[in-house]
Amino acid sequence: METSIRVHDQIETSLPPRLRLLCIGALEPSWVSLTLQLDAEGCMEPIFKWVSTASEALALLRKESFDCLLINHMFLDSPEEQGTSSLHLVRAVRASGCDDPVVVVAATADDATWTEVCRLQVELLLTPNGLESMAVVPMLKRAVRRVDVMRENHRMAMSERRRLTRERNEAGHLLNEQRQIIRDLADIVRLSNCSAAVDQLPTELNDYYQELLRTYVIMGCGGLGAEIAKLAELLAVAGLSPREALELHLERVEELVRGLGSRSTRHVMARADLLALELMIHLGECYQGTLK
Repeated sequence: METSIRVHDQIETSLPPRLRLLCIGALEPSWVSLTLQLDAEGCMEPIFKWVSTASEALALLRKESFDCLLINHMFLDSPEEQGTSSLHLVRAVRASGCDDPVVVVAATADDATWTEVCRLQVELLLTPNGLESMAVVPMLKRAVRRVDVMRENHRMAMSERRRLTRERNEAGHLLNEQRQIIRDLADIVRLSNCSAAVDQLPTELNDYYQELLRTYVIMGCGGLGAEIAKLAELLAVAGLSPREALELHLERVEELVRGLGSRSTRHVMARADLLALELMIHLGECYQGTLK
């Protein structure tokens, strides 16, 4: 029981001491009850504003931001806007790009109203007491909490996308550096006069390399020494020079990075570099054995 209380306290949202609240309704509410409830929550200096029409509300929201909007379900009493409900206003508010928390107060609600409330992601308080209800402040806190969670999730998603983009850029930079090494190696005397183009390798050998690379990235080098030595022998038999073997390696790494999704690109690149180093050692030993 004590643990559940502590967890609840951690997720509880505190309203700001100077809560900025926009109330929208046909009549200006009596602020006494709401002020007392907010004072009990530590919100001792609330700032209330009230408007009675949708046009006034939208005009005000273009100039100011609020911690929460509190709306009566049927609130507009001007002749030209008679019968417009709060959900019409909420749709207009959301369409304008405003994501401020919203609490709609109503006496009843049908299925269509509930459906729209869920779609618009607002809180609906059903009470015959209107804005005098003792449940208004808890619903304000709930609405603020909902938006806080949504904004935090959005920040985390954006941060994750930036991280993935940064890691992919780093991987691209490393691959470009390694390709420069390949171009530099082209000017060095080859260990063997026999050379085969990478794109002429049998499909089975390409697939074998791709599978070995994937396994190495997941498991590390443990237990794969014999497989790497076997791959080096196959590449030597196929006539690939170390430069061409490294080119094949980079092509396979590029394919693997493109298909990773959320896997850490940096981790893959580090493991792949170790595989390339070990493969070059084995390939060099193969050619040294041939030259003896």
